Amino acid sequence: MTDPESPIIDFYPTSFEIDMNGKKMSWQGVALLPFIDENRLLESMQPRYPKLTEVEVKRNKWGNDIIFVSDDHSLYPSLEALYGKKRSQQVCTVSSPLFVCLCHSSLCR
Repeated sequence: MTDPESPIIDFYPTSFEIDMNGKKMSWQGVALLPFIDENRLLESMQPRYPKLTEVEVKRNKWGNDIIFVSDDHSLYPSLEALYGKKRSQQVCTVSSPLFVCLCHSSLCR
């Protein structure tokens, strides 16, 4: 995104206008960026795909949606009704013990 020799450097402008359209703060506006030619982008990425790490390859694939909700959260009963009672093997290890995973994904087991 910063290599001046990149064949797609024009997709990443260093400056651009912001459409404020009634907004007061610049972070509320819409960044007016150039349209990206999908074919050109994919073609320029082809030589780089073999160099991706396993983690990068996994991140670039479609995956499962997972919702994390604390059993103390007001939405928990509704989600539990939709997905069933949590099983002990479905408890995800996350940075906080307050969150449990209510999914039927192998990612959660």
